[in-house]
Amino acid sequence: MLMRRAAVPGTEKHPAWALFAALLMLFTLPAHAGAEPVRSPYESVDACAQVDQLEFNGTLANASITEQVNLGPRTTGSNASAALRTVIHQTLPDWNVQNHTYTEDNLTFTNVVATHSNTPVNESTDRVVLVAHYDTRDVAERDPDLNRTDEPIPGANDGASGVAVLLELGRIIPSMNLPYQVELLFTDAEDQNHSHRLYGAEAWVGDQTEEDVNRTTAYIVVDMVGDIYLQMTHVYPGNFELWTTIPPLAAALGLMDTETDCEGNLGRDVVNMSISTGVIDDHVPALNRGIRAIDLIDIRFGPDAEPFGGYWHTHEDTPDKVSAQSLADAGRLVELGLRTEAWTLNVSLNENKEEPAAPSAPDAPDTVEEPTVEVYAVLGASAGLGLVAALILLLVLNRAVKLNPRP
Repeated sequence: MLMRRAAVPGTEKHPAWALFAALLMLFTLPAHAGAEPVRSPYESVDACAQVDQLEFNGTLANASITEQVNLGPRTTGSNASAALRTVIHQTLPDWNVQNHTYTEDNLTFTNVVATHSNTPVNESTDRVVLVAHYDTRDVAERDPDLNRTDEPIPGANDGASGVAVLLELGRIIPSMNLPYQVELLFTDAEDQNHSHRLYGAEAWVGDQTEEDVNRTTAYIVVDMVGDIYLQMTHVYPGNFELWTTIPPLAAALGLMDTETDCEGNLGRDVVNMSISTGVIDDHVPALNRGIRAIDLIDIRFGPDAEPFGGYWHTHEDTPDKVSAQSLADAGRLVELGLRTEAWTLNVSLNENKEEPAAPSAPDAPDTVEEPTVEVYAVLGASAGLGLVAALILLLVLNRAVKLNPRP
């Protein structure tokens, strides 16, 4: 159930405060994320040393999308959903793949969990969890054809793209000889018009022991990454330190137009951390449990689409709207993170057990209803000037108009 983040508390009272909040957020975001160093507990890596070894095949991932869509809408409990679970099992022969079925709110749903490790797993073995929901929306509430809003969507991008990336990664991970455990989590009932809940992710989190939580060094959601016009941006809530590992990887791959790649060429505008969007997705339950989690997602689906607009939740979410190039960009980004061990810890797990999953803004609530806004470190001078300008503008507006709270 991909949703917009709830509004920042207090900004709905009158226009001047809303403008002040918007300006404050603008000046507290980094000019470009490439200037942000990787933060503890993660360690800076030499991404360029691994770029030539990447194997992710966008064409194969794109073919997976067509295969998934041809099964029909993969709504929770449908025959197409069961058929896709069979495909997942068949596609990952070198993995330990298990189904986990739950019933909540009279809804029965099934997560598929695949694990792989080249080393014995114990309480100190790092674990990286890659996540994608495999169900598709059971209604097309945003479709312009009002006669079809109650029909399920094809879900080429919203559903199939994340699954395609994980399945292609699943093909190549066993040969990487990674010194840590990787888990592929395919969640069900993420996008059903049943209730405002992330059923699959919540159920997975509920199954985790404290030992599981403590050794999970990264939980990365991959969702809606097939759009031909792909642009992944910063998403909040999300773990601050884990987010700082993304720009160096993206820059090395030439996915940032503010940074040069490993060959010294300026990149494409695919990953843009200067844009920050609030999204409630499968990363939120993990964050609330204290797991470092982020969401790699493009919530602008289609040419010149607005956030949560374009083809999103319509019958136009079809294979012709996605591309092998976009899937390759997203997949290679994750593969590079895995190969460089960018998401493993450089300090002992015991020293991080008490570390919060994501730093909160002062007095910000920590619940799903009001996810916190990531607080980024910026140059003091630019932040101070921005705040002063916002305060001056606020005072001018307060003197110019009568500001009454809405009833």
